[in-house]
Amino acid sequence: MFFSFYALLPVLPLYIFENLKGGHTISGVILALYTIGALFCRPFAGYLVDNFSRKKLYFLTYLIFSFMFLGYLVSFTLVIIAFIRFFHGVSFGIVTTSSNTLAVDVLPSSRRGEGIGYFGVATNIAFALGPMSGMLIFEAYHFNAVFISSFITGLVGLILVYFLKVPRKPIKNCNNCPLSLDRFFLTKATPQFFNMMLVGFAYGPITNYLALYAKELNITQGVGFFYALLSLGLVTSRLLTGRFIDRGYLNTLISLGLLLLAFSYAGFSFINSASLFFTLAFFIGFGHGLVGPSFQTMVINMAPHSKRGTASSTFLSSWDLGIGSGILLGGFLAKHIKYSGVYLIGSIGVLLAFIFFVVFVSSHYNRNKIET
Repeated sequence: MFFSFYALLPVLPLYIFENLKGGHTISGVILALYTIGALFCRPFAGYLVDNFSRKKLYFLTYLIFSFMFLGYLVSFTLVIIAFIRFFHGVSFGIVTTSSNTLAVDVLPSSRRGEGIGYFGVATNIAFALGPMSGMLIFEAYHFNAVFISSFITGLVGLILVYFLKVPRKPIKNCNNCPLSLDRFFLTKATPQFFNMMLVGFAYGPITNYLALYAKELNITQGVGFFYALLSLGLVTSRLLTGRFIDRGYLNTLISLGLLLLAFSYAGFSFINSASLFFTLAFFIGFGHGLVGPSFQTMVINMAPHSKRGTASSTFLSSWDLGIGSGILLGGFLAKHIKYSGVYLIGSIGVLLAFIFFVVFVSSHYNRNKIET
């Protein structure tokens, strides 16, 4: 699923610029529509996951997600691709909420942090191979080949989903429960939500504007390997830190990860060589590998089983909102302060997230966590 998604990341901005003649601002809006679509459905996705068969919901939305790739083949105008992008994001929002919740369901609470870390490695491997493969396919066979390849890999994943063995667990029926915000959003995790949103804001321009930033720096060769090195950092940190999460070092890992990201993004905005460009990719990945699974474990630990879908959607919504804002504003800001300035603003945002976490979020979690 993530391979098919990530293969489009470096290619789609080029498609909008070259084939559809979209400018910086229009490109940013269209790219952000994917995340906006995912964010739009996240609260409802959590409710659906908590109240219906999780595997059936996963399979159905995965099917829709896969076939949406064919829509890019007929995206001959900016309006059409904007429409496709938004509804592709809606399907992605539900399918990722389902998959994350199913993964948590099969994990014992004593090894939840470690398990989430290992589960995330699959995403990171896809992030290592997807963008690089997408660029290679594009350079050899052009845009349509990338869209078709993503569709085919999506179908392979769909077959694997069909054969998943998911344990049956009771689902709380809330048909007669009073309507409240907490049915769609884990309100106890609001501080974590804003913290992760700031981290996602810095990450958004990395995922969508890297090829354009490389052109700004006159780096023309091997740009796809940036994603491979970033993923190597992600995988390395996830494998090393999963057990530390379960041993009670959650707050320490997040603090270290936020500091590493703040300095890495700052350095990324001032680079003047290809070697530093690729070196910082690893450290950015390593920092996100510390922060991502730690925050996810933190949010899950604040919710009972009946609200795990809501907890997953809350965590993913924060990430979506941050990334979407970073993509949307990044395209606009790049016209005035270049992409280097965009990454510097991202660094400041992460530094603010670190201060907020140390001052308030850490203690808030300790008061509200649930052992389930």
